[in-house]
Amino acid sequence: SFSTLPMFSSSFRAPALRGPRMASAEVGNVKDIPPGERLITKVGDDDVMVVNHKGDLYALSPKCPHLGLPMKTGEITDDGPCITCKFHGSKFKLTDGSCVEWSESVMGLPGTKAIGNLIGKVGGAKDSPATVYKLEVEESGAIIVDTA
Repeated sequence: SFSTLPMFSSSFRAPALRGPRMASAEVGNVKDIPPGERLITKVGDDDVMVVNHKGDLYALSPKCPHLGLPMKTGEITDDGPCITCKFHGSKFKLTDGSCVEWSESVMGLPGTKAIGNLIGKVGGAKDSPATVYKLEVEESGAIIVDTA
């Protein structure tokens, strides 16, 4: 019974769940997110941003791991491809969330590198990755995101 389970034991493992995953959801359709566009939505308790970059779809947290600021208007570049947080210049690969650059400026302004580097020492651990989620497109064009 559950009353005999150690509630805070690090060795406790929940039994495997069967059936559909509760952390998966249909978030839209490919035709609704044209290239260059983004969709912000929720899957369970998680905020999710779906990005269409040149016809390829990616799902990630819309919050920068540095200070939790929104990345929904961050610049997307072909080198990775990557998204850059417009607030401090931290840059992450859309494919796996890996950090390419960490806080190099303030609001992308030239001459603010020293301040950007100082700001880079607060918030999330240096070079923390962005959270990316598994994304699948069904034959119908439905976009399914799994945050588990």
